[in-house]
Amino acid sequence: MSMKSFIKQLHIWLSIPLGVIISIICFTGAILVFEREITQLVQSDYYYVDGAKGEPLPMEELRAKVESGLDKGKSIGDVEVDADPERTYMFKIVKSGKKGKPETIYVNQYTGEVLGTPKRLAFFQETFRLHRWLMDAPAEKGTMSFGKLVVGISTIAMVILLISGIVLWWPKGIKMLKNRTKVSLTKGWRRFNYDLHVSAGMYATILLLIMALTGLVWSFEWYKDGFYALFGEDARQWLRALHTGSIGGITTKILWAIAAIIGGTLPLTGYYLWIKRKFCRKQAQ
Repeated sequence: MSMKSFIKQLHIWLSIPLGVIISIICFTGAILVFEREITQLVQSDYYYVDGAKGEPLPMEELRAKVESGLDKGKSIGDVEVDADPERTYMFKIVKSGKKGKPETIYVNQYTGEVLGTPKRLAFFQETFRLHRWLMDAPAEKGTMSFGKLVVGISTIAMVILLISGIVLWWPKGIKMLKNRTKVSLTKGWRRFNYDLHVSAGMYATILLLIMALTGLVWSFEWYKDGFYALFGEDARQWLRALHTGSIGGITTKILWAIAAIIGGTLPLTGYYLWIKRKFCRKQAQ
């Protein structure tokens, strides 16, 4: 068996059992890309003041109002002030001696009203659980569950599938490159699926690799330790933004979402092509 034949078989062996899981991970990831925008639209009272008039209250007064309602052991870390005068102030609340994502309390800077912390919308909560753990959340943070393990293994498989796809379908010349980067709509359903699988995959591969390689940080402790050892602890600041596409604002979010949708369709078109080749040919003989 030649190396290319082995890579082709590996591509098939991994995609058949894990393709559905990869599609679920990608489609839910595409939804979660816009969670912040949709949440702010639905729960706008936390994020926007109703008509900004006059000057904001002094920061010392706002801090005092927030601190008066904090539990023991909690304190104000950073305060984020948006350039938009109609955006509320965001107070980051940290627990003494504990690491992790700080709690955010929103405050109307003109009235001093402490608006509190918005709850995650139930739809996104369940979508997140499906994306991260296949609904099987670990019993404790940092521990493993079956769902988390399957997602991690599937993500590793996705990396291998993307790289093997590049090896199998990388064009050898300009003419082939033109054929591999367009989708035919007039040559039948099978050709359409083939073009979609190959061409769309080529367009989205780099972004999908970024998503997969960063996403593995939340699946395996050994990978997370190695990732931060390689890139440093400062990588925590941009890791999530790179994984979700928020690193460049709404433009990169749209690109990431499109790439994730393409990633979700790749196993489906792959299943179609494999079934056609495996079973329909035998029937025709």
